[in-house]
Amino acid sequence: MLSAIGIAVIVHGWVTDDARSAAPFGLRERDAVAPFHGYREVRIALADKPNGTCARFVVADTEARREDGLRGAHDLGPYAGMLFAQPRDSRVVFTMAGVNDPLEIAWYASDGTRIRATHMAPCPNGGEDCPLYRSPRAYRTAIEVPGGRSLPQQIAPC
Repeated sequence: MLSAIGIAVIVHGWVTDDARSAAPFGLRERDAVAPFHGYREVRIALADKPNGTCARFVVADTEARREDGLRGAHDLGPYAGMLFAQPRDSRVVFTMAGVNDPLEIAWYASDGTRIRATHMAPCPNGGEDCPLYRSPRAYRTAIEVPGGRSLPQQIAPC
């Protein structure tokens, strides 16, 4: 009986460990709106924009949402892009398999400073031919925005 309870606790830990990763860097979360109902959103200060412009980002805060990313999202609604919240430092790579439109990506360290940014080319047919995009070192958060748009140098709340 005790072993069954122990197994249930371990399985519960596996299932809930990444249930929802918290938004990093003191970003305040609120419920997202269409077309991302059920998600959360955060606002990020874009220091490189005049007058301290704020931008809204939808948060990919579970493993399934991070795997889906912006795949199939042709209309971002009021969002500038997607923030990928990892539960801890990560080396997970990104792919554009099944994505029809180009994206920009940046990876950020645990203090919110940008590690690297790159352009990701569409790979709509998927498969093994799609390149993998990776940070040169472990990162805590990544942000994707539509191709040609700029990414912040630092993640900070606004």
